[in-house]
Amino acid sequence: MIRDLRPFGEALAGWMREKGLSTKRLAELAGYKSKTSIVRILREECVQSGRERLFARISELGLLSAAERRTLSQALELSRVGGEQAASRLRLRQLLMGQREETSADTSFQRALDSLRTAHAARVLLLNGCRPEVMDALRDVLARRAAHTMEHYVTVGASVRRDMNALCAILSIACVPSYACWLREVRADEEEGAPTLQDVLCFTAQDRDGVSTDTLILFPAEGGVAVHTQPSSCGLFNFFRSAILRGGIRPAVAASSILKEGPETIVDAMRFCTEMERGRAARAIKPDVCLNQIPGEILRAALVDGGVLRHFPGWSERQVGAKMEEFFYYHSQRFHNAFAGEQPRMQIMSARSLRHFALTGRFDSNFSAIRPFTVGERIAILENFTRCMHGDDGAFLRVWNAEADLAMEVHCYDGLGIVAFPAREAGGLNVSFQTAILRDAHLVSLFRSCFDDDLLRNCTMSHEESLLYINGLLNELRAAP
Repeated sequence: MIRDLRPFGEALAGWMREKGLSTKRLAELAGYKSKTSIVRILREECVQSGRERLFARISELGLLSAAERRTLSQALELSRVGGEQAASRLRLRQLLMGQREETSADTSFQRALDSLRTAHAARVLLLNGCRPEVMDALRDVLARRAAHTMEHYVTVGASVRRDMNALCAILSIACVPSYACWLREVRADEEEGAPTLQDVLCFTAQDRDGVSTDTLILFPAEGGVAVHTQPSSCGLFNFFRSAILRGGIRPAVAASSILKEGPETIVDAMRFCTEMERGRAARAIKPDVCLNQIPGEILRAALVDGGVLRHFPGWSERQVGAKMEEFFYYHSQRFHNAFAGEQPRMQIMSARSLRHFALTGRFDSNFSAIRPFTVGERIAILENFTRCMHGDDGAFLRVWNAEADLAMEVHCYDGLGIVAFPAREAGGLNVSFQTAILRDAHLVSLFRSCFDDDLLRNCTMSHEESLLYINGLLNELRAAP
């Protein structure tokens, strides 16, 4: 948990006390000539390579349980990058795995949201407020109440940790159609307690009788909330919104809409993805095998055999066939971009999802009008993965190594922005496609840095291990009767 982060020396000292190990005994076990190196590590006076050597040695000796290894590995990372950086990166990992900090829900806050949950229509304004419990509650309300809208105003640039909280908060909710976000750069002369850095939630809610009330919720730094409610005729909501809009803000996420099910949606989704990927380097957390990684002839056969030509009521086979040709035009470009494009592409994939695909021939989120891929087709698909992994020094694909599976799908495109949605809603031929993009160079750079220097370094199998894992799946498939 974030609040339990400790540097390596402190975590090592705690582990030694639990094991009853002295510095001299640990030095002997690790093969050091004296206890001096251990003492320097405990005092945080050594270089990072010294900590890493000791950690590797005690791991090789089998002295660590799985939980102890996780604790010391986390502490090792904190000593490498510093406390604020480590805490911010852990926040991103928790988002990707669907984990949440254990926080007790403030009863005043929950009671204040009751009127929002039951309102016929509402407008929500959030100033900062990038706390997981706040974003989770608001996302749940917006998902259930189609007539509600939300405007989110976030100040960035104050600190790495605040910026990461903002990035994770926005990515967690950006795919909700009624959500929109604006960003504002912190000024050099602003102090920590400046009004633009405060957490404030304000909403105007209308019941079915047309009666409206405005609610203002303040989140003090020391905990707890302050809630004030009054009739909308007093103008609280409008006053608060006008005060926010006086600052220098820029749009970051525009409100999006869900497309209806149909062949046009599938083609539009493929066209949209092709435009995003064209000529751009990309980093992706994509848990599942996806359409643009399947050779066109294999995908076409699975769609035709699965009955896609008869899947859409009101469409003739000729009309669906024409849309399929358009679909495969864009698919060929995406397949090329994935494996042979001019711009580098790096992807992290879930070990569980890879195994599920290898065993069943299905995506995690399946499209009903596509048959499972045959064993021979699965072998061809995974063999194509390994060919690319042999040729790119591991840039194409790494396999996620954490115990918890990936819960988010995130795509980061250089020069464009970030697209994110829940993983189980993103696979297969998803006919409800979101087009909301977080467009901000500062937050894109932050995500890219964490992807390269944290996720690939600490949360994935190595290039060799990833290749070995996929080859293991291939060997199982080849041995299948």
